[in-house]
Amino acid sequence: MKPGGHIKFRFARIINLLPVFIILSVLYLAFLQSSSDTEPDYKDIFGYDYEFALDFIERETWMTDSLAKNGLDPDFALAIIFPELIRYSSIIDFIQVRALEVLYVQYGNDYADFSIGYFQVKPSFAERIESDMLKYNLDGKFPSLSALKPGLPETMESRRERIIRIKDEHFQLLYLQAFVRTMDTLYPDLADAPAGEKLIFYSTAYNTGYFKDEREIRDEMTMKRFYRGMDPASKKYFYSAIALSYYVSRKGYE
Repeated sequence: MKPGGHIKFRFARIINLLPVFIILSVLYLAFLQSSSDTEPDYKDIFGYDYEFALDFIERETWMTDSLAKNGLDPDFALAIIFPELIRYSSIIDFIQVRALEVLYVQYGNDYADFSIGYFQVKPSFAERIESDMLKYNLDGKFPSLSALKPGLPETMESRRERIIRIKDEHFQLLYLQAFVRTMDTLYPDLADAPAGEKLIFYSTAYNTGYFKDEREIRDEMTMKRFYRGMDPASKKYFYSAIALSYYVSRKGYE
């Protein structure tokens, strides 16, 4: 690269990311400036399901310890999946995934791609994370996630093992950690952004698909997609706003 080429590339990258910072800043400031009369009280809205999510995190202290040990802010990482805990609680009585598990093991995610466990991890998400770990040289940080050899063709055995994994909370947490590290790699310019702004982008990416185009993720930040229970026609909320609300309750304003 010519002298100064890296600086020019970096500058161009920052210019391209300006819309991200602008949108994140606007959403974050809007959240912080909203009064209790205008900002939804998610604890009141989701009731028992919200309490379930809080109790789960307080009870499973090993998750906080593991995240901190691996250099991640536990409050930030767990805020990303906090809405998923609410949703899991709201649908736990309706979960009937056994038939879907069999379809996935036999035919792959083209036939059955469904959310599993507390973090509502889909097989396709796990597959993508495993693949991107290799792509971005992160596999050394997560050797147990690399055991399925994601660079090789899928088999019934590898899909069966993946189902076992994503039903296990310890592996779910590993996938979450790998997701955060992958996002850090994909969006290095967000490293110095305020944690709340960064959380809006990361949580939206987790919910909508981090592998999507950056513009698609930005567009999704303005869409109300999250709902409780099994009825998609029920009232919807911003996934990232729920995540941010939990984070602020833990950390205070940043």
